Amino acid sequence: MSNERFIKQAKAKAAKYCSLKERAPFQVMEKLMGWDLDEDLAQSILAELTVENYVNEERFVRAYCHDKFEFNKWGKQRIRQELGRLRVSDDMIQVGLNYLDPERYEGILIGLAAKKLDSLRTEQDPWKRKQKTTAYLLRKGFEMDLSIEIVNQLSERQQ
Repeated sequence: MSNERFIKQAKAKAAKYCSLKERAPFQVMEKLMGWDLDEDLAQSILAELTVENYVNEERFVRAYCHDKFEFNKWGKQRIRQELGRLRVSDDMIQVGLNYLDPERYEGILIGLAAKKLDSLRTEQDPWKRKQKTTAYLLRKGFEMDLSIEIVNQLSERQQ
């Protein structure tokens, strides 16, 4: 098979990979490198896919932030961490996080905290209930100060 034909096939395969769902440039590059392409050729194909709008980092980040928040109920810290693993720049991460509605964000946080506090009703020690709930919210990626504030407010209402 000629080299030019191989490159065309790799680009077509990568375009199909990108059309299935939004992908970070790092993910596309990993996929291209997994097909035993040399790095320069993979970079060239990635650049072409970017120009043709198959790969768009901002679009990916916005979709990722939206989906992980709405469907997984992740907080900003967790989203930031996972996007960092995908080698997305801090500036681009901030762009995606800015699209999250602050009122919806707080509403989700309150809902998760209330549900967790309610599930811990058998725990007699109020401090342990608050601690377990706050730890749960931190694992979901919500900010510590905001989590503590919400847990304290909800605990006061329940007493």
